[in-house]
Amino acid sequence: MAAATTRTISNDSGVYNRGSKVFKAIVAMEIGEDDLVTGGNVVPICELPAEAIVTSIKHLNDDLDDNGTDLVVDLGIWKTKKGVSLDDILANEADAEALDVDIYADGMTAFQGAVTTLTEALGSGTNAVDLNDRFSTVRVLAGVSIGEDPFKYFLGFKPSVSAGATIVGAGVYFEVEWVQG
Repeated sequence: MAAATTRTISNDSGVYNRGSKVFKAIVAMEIGEDDLVTGGNVVPICELPAEAIVTSIKHLNDDLDDNGTDLVVDLGIWKTKKGVSLDDILANEADAEALDVDIYADGMTAFQGAVTTLTEALGSGTNAVDLNDRFSTVRVLAGVSIGEDPFKYFLGFKPSVSAGATIVGAGVYFEVEWVQG
C-alpha cells in the first residue's frame, strides 16, 4: 500500500502591527504516493480567513516526482463547509469546492526537484495573482459575496503529473503569511 498524505500545523499565530494583525501558519506535510495526490486531488495547506490578504507563501521541499520534468503544482483557494475538517478533505475532496485553483501560483515546476532554501511561491507561474489583485482579500479573489459565509476557505496545493509519471513520497514545508484588518 502506498504511503498516505499527512499534514501537521506546527504554528498558527498572529501579532498586531500598526492596526492590522499579521498571521503566519507553518505547515509540514508528508506527500504520499496515494491515489489522492497522483490523481491530482487538492491537498489542503491551511485555513484562510475570508478577509485575509495573503502576503507570502514560502516553501521548502524534497523532490516530489520520479524524473524531474512531469510535475506541476498550482496554489489556490478552495472552500468547504465550516464543520468539515481540512484533514477530512485529504480523504474526500468532494467536501471541497475549487474557487480559484491557481490564483496564488500557476504551473509551478519548483517541486520537480528539491528546494533547500525557503523560496517565495506567491505569484509564480503564468496565471497567478497580478499586482492589481495582490492586496485583495481571499473573499474578493474567490468571487464570494459578503454574507455568503457558511463556509471556510483554505489554501490548497494541487499537483498534476503527465501520463506515466509518478509522485514519490516526500516532505514539503510551507510558511503562509497574511494580514487581516
